[in-house]
Amino acid sequence: MSEGTPPLLEKILENWKGKKVALAVGGDHSFTGTLEEFDEEIVVLKNVIDVVGNQGKSLIVKIDDVNWIMLLE
Repeated sequence: MSEGTPPLLEKILENWKGKKVALAVGGDHSFTGTLEEFDEEIVVLKNVIDVVGNQGKSLIVKIDDVNWIMLLE
């Protein structure tokens, strides 16, 4: 990973790849899905469900817009 991502964040997200996570974007929206990929700019989830039950195949979020991320499994 590039020098833009903090080492602890990189280590944690690498361990969480392929596992179900929840994340909040901008304080108003939260999503659950499987952490597929990440880099210093984005986080990609697959098989996504939002807080009201809408489903999607994939979600791309700017890492700077993520308020928190939680491991669910």
